[in-house]
Amino acid sequence: MGSPVAGGSKPAATFLFLVVVSLTAGAGVASAATFIVSNLCPFPVWPAAIPSEGFGTQLNPGEAWLFKVPPGTKAGRIWGRTGCHFAAGDYGRCATGDCAGALRCELSGKPPATLAEFSLGGGGAEVEEDDFYYISVVDGFNLPMSFVCDDNSGEDATPIRCMERSCADGKHRAGEGKVRTCKADRTYHYHQYFVIFCPNA
Repeated sequence: MGSPVAGGSKPAATFLFLVVVSLTAGAGVASAATFIVSNLCPFPVWPAAIPSEGFGTQLNPGEAWLFKVPPGTKAGRIWGRTGCHFAAGDYGRCATGDCAGALRCELSGKPPATLAEFSLGGGGAEVEEDDFYYISVVDGFNLPMSFVCDDNSGEDATPIRCMERSCADGKHRAGEGKVRTCKADRTYHYHQYFVIFCPNA
């Protein structure tokens, strides 16, 4: 159902089934950034995101998960879990990225886990603040991933890609650079972020 996009960039929405949720109660307003997490792996992935009130879901191959995050959110992260089995009550375990056995994570995943991390500007600041985002393999690597921001400038940014543990684009230790900027604008926050598991799988 889903098909990879050349270069690991934004997937065509028409090829993806969207699982739509709201990350926070106030995230439905126009000033929220939109995140679309797509699974192009040939197996199910259970993505999770924090900070949140406990959200997580299962993505079969070709499915995507859309959620919104309010401006001013700091130290956010998205990761994929693999080999999961959940019983009644949405509790179980995952082979990688497990968050205390919960389907809807309120804690960070257990290493190894490839992480898409971000901090959003805005949040009532008088001065426009840029967003910052990157892929981290500080907690290990469990899934190939790409991550990119569309700031509505009309220019296609090159996705960050991490296809293996030693990927050049990934952040391998705390304090290392390799952080991307997504420029703020006066219509903040119409940014869209695209996270793809197994880009070009």
